[in-house]
Amino acid sequence: MKPWTNKSIFFGVTGVFLLITGIALFFSWPLVFDSILRKELPLTPTSRSFEIWKDSEKIPMNIDFYFFNWTNPKELRIPGSKPNFIQMGPYSFKEKRQKVNITFHPENSTVSYFQKKFWYFDPDRSNGTLNDIIVNLNPVAVSASHKVRYWSLLMQNSLSMILSKSSQIYTVKTVGELLFVGYSDTLIEMASIAVDDDEEVPPFDKFGWFYMRNGSTMFDGYYNMATGEDNLNNLGMVKFWNHRDTTNFYKSPCNVVEGSAGEFWPPHRNTDDITIWTPDLCRPIIYEYTKTVSHQGIAGYKYELGEKTLGNSTKRRYPHEHAKYFERTTTTEDFFSAEHTTGNNKNDEDPDIVNIGQCYCNGECSPMGVINITSCRYGAPGFVSLPHFHKADPIYREQISGMNPNDEDHSFYVTLEPTTGIPLDVAARFQINMLLQPSPTVSLFHNVPKIYFPMFWFSLRGGTTEELSWQLSQLLLVPNYGLYGSIIIGIVGALMLVIVALIQFFQRGRSSTMGKMRIIGTSNGKKSELVYMDTTVTSDDHERNDRQLYCKD
Repeated sequence: MKPWTNKSIFFGVTGVFLLITGIALFFSWPLVFDSILRKELPLTPTSRSFEIWKDSEKIPMNIDFYFFNWTNPKELRIPGSKPNFIQMGPYSFKEKRQKVNITFHPENSTVSYFQKKFWYFDPDRSNGTLNDIIVNLNPVAVSASHKVRYWSLLMQNSLSMILSKSSQIYTVKTVGELLFVGYSDTLIEMASIAVDDDEEVPPFDKFGWFYMRNGSTMFDGYYNMATGEDNLNNLGMVKFWNHRDTTNFYKSPCNVVEGSAGEFWPPHRNTDDITIWTPDLCRPIIYEYTKTVSHQGIAGYKYELGEKTLGNSTKRRYPHEHAKYFERTTTTEDFFSAEHTTGNNKNDEDPDIVNIGQCYCNGECSPMGVINITSCRYGAPGFVSLPHFHKADPIYREQISGMNPNDEDHSFYVTLEPTTGIPLDVAARFQINMLLQPSPTVSLFHNVPKIYFPMFWFSLRGGTTEELSWQLSQLLLVPNYGLYGSIIIGIVGALMLVIVALIQFFQRGRSSTMGKMRIIGTSNGKKSELVYMDTTVTSDDHERNDRQLYCKD
């Protein structure tokens, strides 16, 4: 066998191998990348994300507090006068989170833990000090009046006497007292004596919005979360909160514990709504896809808090075999019959669709824009909204002065990288409001208007650092590297086959040409002659082809 034939066989076999390998890699690379995600994304004691999740030291988070200073509290009962507010702040803190009592449960692919949060005042990022004075509605007095509104007249009159001697309708406190230090109040000291044994009493000796929360595990509660080892679609989903998969704060189906813990999300995201379990609200909240944005050069899906959480008419489909077990008594009268038997309801023919928005109302639904957390906060008339009543019914802003909402500063959003589900950018913004309403028995609240009073709002910012973003971008380039590499391998294989084919073509052409030419001569040293013979034509059966040709003398 000639040398060039051996080389052709080698190049041909190699080309076929490379071409088949390139094609196979091109179509199988998505499966290869998916296997990489299944190995890297689940939360395990040895995963790359475990240390960051366990301690947020490597991910800087800042929370800014803004207080509303009430400038005209003595004009509250004057007809036509509106409460006027001036925003003060930000009072900025560095926030750090630690997971403690971490226990992995391989039998069901979950992890249980408690969470500690720490806040450290950052004067360089703040506009003011913790000694700044804030005038605002008296939250303790308002809560007490709301709490006893259905009690006996004797109890209400007793509270009225106490408030008239010891309290005002507004407070004058420092930022530090309102946040973490707390301040004493006569009503708090008397609370454990005045209420019945069946009533839940706040376990605090002072009032402060974040009093006793710094470094505590009792507020966020016990979490049991899916690690995603068995199924990445469950990654980060809360299975139990405070050892239960339901709560006592709402009636079913709104009492279900569900949604993400907010730190991990399943990969391969789409534009469907996402849900986060929020312990401060004792309920899940829904985020709606708005647009695709870029964060540090990485494309992400942006989900914002909107009407499905802030409104009272959110409908949700439940499988009928589950819906039939829902309690027929809810905080809203005729809840189920109103949805399924009304003639004008377009969903009459589908009993699986339930208006869940109304069972969060706690007996009285408010206009669009606020979340009622009364049952979650010891009966205090607390309502959560977006800052400055952003995306809320205009009626809230019309009752007061000083609100200036805008989407850039006051929206609540989560941006997720769709392929991996990793949070790129988070802006958690909520405003705490207290419902002030008149009381016929408590003299401190005689003839006051019904107003949702803004107390303060906060903005918690977090997300991937530049280093983490670079690592994520490299991970996202792996599929491109694989696809480009498979294409290159396939092209190299195809080129090798083309080269072998060309070599074969030219070699056959050369052999054919050489076969057409023979040198004819004599053995006596006589003159020879080159004779051309067409050897490619089939010889005639009647023609002799064995005749010897001789050169003429």
